[in-house]
Amino acid sequence: MSPRQSPPVTSQHLIQMWSELNGRYFAGQLLPINLVWSRRLTSSVGMFVSRRGPRPRLGRDGLRPPTKREIRLSLPLLHQVVQRSEYGEQEIVSTLAHEMIHQWQFDILKRRPNHGANFLRKMTEMNRDGALAITIYHSLQKEVLALARFAWRCRQCGRVYRRQRRTIQPRRHHCGVCRGLLQELNPSCVIRGKQGALLQCPSEWLSSRLVPLTWFLCD
Repeated sequence: MSPRQSPPVTSQHLIQMWSELNGRYFAGQLLPINLVWSRRLTSSVGMFVSRRGPRPRLGRDGLRPPTKREIRLSLPLLHQVVQRSEYGEQEIVSTLAHEMIHQWQFDILKRRPNHGANFLRKMTEMNRDGALAITIYHSLQKEVLALARFAWRCRQCGRVYRRQRRTIQPRRHHCGVCRGLLQELNPSCVIRGKQGALLQCPSEWLSSRLVPLTWFLCD
């Protein structure tokens, strides 16, 4: 990716988008969160990330420690969308709204983000006025595959996890669907392999069994 590639919208504009969505669809209940343009996020267009679960244990002082969480948007993928479509900014808004539903699940419902019943209910509610087009899946499969250099397959359920960098360690990570063991694929399989629709935010949950503080990811 060219180092000259700049975000499709400025950080200030992104914060303004978040604030407007928060007021319109979440009654202003969501707390401020870091909004990050990620150059490394290439397997999905957006991701909600938290350092701890939604209900961290109480500290010695009887208080819950602050939880770092952020919303990441894919710079390489959304940059392509903006370049090729006049509706590119609308795609950014809908992607941000998708991740804000995960933030709502985490902050308000105190649940780990997922695409279950409460997500679908909130998504339907937000799409009702026609201003948004939130989906669970995105259609950027070719763009994702073009950026993916490494892949791992679950030995149990067969789910494939694709990444631009070798960030998955089979000894430390396991499948987010069935908790099965992961096996790295041959590079030639990464290029030729087929995969269905890709999740918009990594609900390819990767949780480490060896590291106490695990990043929980949701696309």
